[in-house]
Amino acid sequence: MPLIATKGAREGMKLSRYWRLVASVFKERFDQNSLDNVASIARFVRTRSAYIAQTSLYGYLKTRMGTSFRRHFEDEAFSRVIRTSAVRLFVACLSDLTIFAVATVARDSDIGAEDCAALARHCFKDAMSEGIGEEDWGSVPQDAWQHFDERVAATIWPNAAVGEAAFAGSVDAIIRLAPVIEEFKALDEQIVRNSIRFRWRDVRERLRKRIDGPAVVRDWRRLAAE
Repeated sequence: MPLIATKGAREGMKLSRYWRLVASVFKERFDQNSLDNVASIARFVRTRSAYIAQTSLYGYLKTRMGTSFRRHFEDEAFSRVIRTSAVRLFVACLSDLTIFAVATVARDSDIGAEDCAALARHCFKDAMSEGIGEEDWGSVPQDAWQHFDERVAATIWPNAAVGEAAFAGSVDAIIRLAPVIEEFKALDEQIVRNSIRFRWRDVRERLRKRIDGPAVVRDWRRLAAE
């Protein structure tokens, strides 16, 4: 085996890491354990946001590129563009799902708006730290934290737990961030938006079924006291 990988081999490893990520999150998708503490909420929003971002973006690109999909992904310059888009879409997905998850906790418990905001910031920061590799931090928008902080401050928590109210950011972001020419985006927009909406529906249902809001609040208050 050569000590230095060829360009094609390096790009192949990048693709294999992507598919391993998808496989690991797909496995977690069938986890039925209760979400009853802050760590489990942070892990849920991180893994599901990564799954939605990667499968939505890569699925769209694969459909648009057709049989030339692998050739484009093996192009070093274009693969960097795709990776940057995936990281930024992950941030948008994470913002949406964190807001929804905390709003769902609030719906089922006696947590107030100030604690909701603090819990959301904690989960977002934890998921960003765990979900983004060192080599990808340069792709994160510089205003990501400020934007999330402002969103948290403006959120009406009971409303954010209803339907798709919390998910407009990622639905807009996939069209805006996808490395596809504007002409194709205009043609594809409605289909792509509906695709990511459909993926989120399953995530919301699984979160609602597994979450134990009062237990999460008790754990959050314990952490805050410490």
